[in-house]
Amino acid sequence: MKILIVDDEKLTRSGLITSIDWKELGIGEIIEASNGSEGIRLAMEARPDIVLTDMRMPRMDGVTMARRIRERLPDSAVIFMSGYSDKEYLKAAIDLKAVSYVEKPLDTAEVSEAVRKASEELVARGLVKRGLSASIKESNYRLAELMTRPADEHFPQDAALPEDMHQDDIFTCLILKFTGTPDAPEEGLKKLLERHRLQEIHILKENSCLCLFIYGNRMDREWMLRFCERIKELEFSPSLYSIVLGDSFHGIRHAYDSYASAVVLLQEAFFYEPVSILASSDDPGVAPQIVVDFSSQYMEALESGDGNQTSKVLDDILKQFLPPCRMLQSQVKDIYYQHFLSLQKAARHAQISEMILKEDQSIWDMVESADSLMELHSELKKLTGEYINSLKNRGTESSMVFAIKEFIRQNYRNESLSVKSVSEHVNRSAPYVCTLFKTETGLTLNQYITGYRIEKAQEILADPRYKITEVAARVGYNDVNYFGKIFKKITNLSPSEFRNNQVADPSRNRQMP
Repeated sequence: MKILIVDDEKLTRSGLITSIDWKELGIGEIIEASNGSEGIRLAMEARPDIVLTDMRMPRMDGVTMARRIRERLPDSAVIFMSGYSDKEYLKAAIDLKAVSYVEKPLDTAEVSEAVRKASEELVARGLVKRGLSASIKESNYRLAELMTRPADEHFPQDAALPEDMHQDDIFTCLILKFTGTPDAPEEGLKKLLERHRLQEIHILKENSCLCLFIYGNRMDREWMLRFCERIKELEFSPSLYSIVLGDSFHGIRHAYDSYASAVVLLQEAFFYEPVSILASSDDPGVAPQIVVDFSSQYMEALESGDGNQTSKVLDDILKQFLPPCRMLQSQVKDIYYQHFLSLQKAARHAQISEMILKEDQSIWDMVESADSLMELHSELKKLTGEYINSLKNRGTESSMVFAIKEFIRQNYRNESLSVKSVSEHVNRSAPYVCTLFKTETGLTLNQYITGYRIEKAQEILADPRYKITEVAARVGYNDVNYFGKIFKKITNLSPSEFRNNQVADPSRNRQMP
């Protein structure tokens, strides 16, 4: 039997693995994961008999993970571990029909007993008996997994081939990407394969992909494309998002080449409409040679509150990524991440609390999980529209605060920017302006001016072309030493340290929220 151990604490996982006699419990294979997302992926690949998981973990808790695994592997036994006496979690464990619940700090004897109980129950229900069909299925799954790696000198000698497969067959990899975690080929797809007399072996991969290796002594490209069209007509749960047809190759040792060609195409699926068919015969087009940075235009449009201006900038952002596009989806996601942070910053400056999105990591998780360019852009467009509407619906006093912030945005580079110049701009006394601003924002006017300048300095510091003295001058500080003291007071880093961190970790080169 196989067991999947999921816990965000490496010491806990290591302690369990080394301190329990797993063979005595009938466990022949142990898989470990550090979080719920990884647990789901490994469960779909390894199909464990038992899942031993912590309840509370970052990114995805054990209950959510177990529920999703159970949707695809309903016969897996689940054992929960937790140091919290949380009634809701215990209730969820009962709802999921967990075999057992083990409290932390863990007692290895208690864990062993829970695993023994789970294995005995599986045996009693006949769920771990490996008949001939189950052995063949598992063997084919392992073979498909080997096909997703470059062939070594031992392949395929070390792999058992299905009776109807020959080493000199033609192999074509077909990848179906779903909006959620798929199961093995569903009934509709199985019948379609049988109806067209297609032989296949498959494997579930990460990123919600089902990879089918179709094989035979003939493989007509146009016919395969028509077969993909038939797949589009099927109903899937979760929904099918993309169909990717790899190149066909002669000989089992080249099955990986078909898989690799499909994976390359899969990267492009992000830019296409849902349920598109991608094949290498498609004209790839020409990628734009220059990608325009619209971050400053977008931020200016947000701060101006002009709905027409923000719509135009959003359209310009989208146009350069429409297919054909040869950028990596990770690059595009990072660009959109910057725009979401700009929106969050603008919302905070305008004191629109309902528009403050989430923590930095949550925004990135949302961007990272997006299946398509249009999904990502639609979310940014929707939130931008909500932001503009919120600006329009603000009261009179908020409008004055907005006018103050707009003046600061336009004049933060000017060393003479002060409470006096701001109050003169809005034609109010300095005490009135300071009181109003503090009441509306919770910040003094000087705190806001300083914070805004330092945020702009952080953006400029990400560009190594500018010297520290130039950065200081560009945000209204002619005294670089004073600038350095203010910068460190707010960020706990000197300007040089902040820049070095950007170089050491490029992923940090994102706007501060």
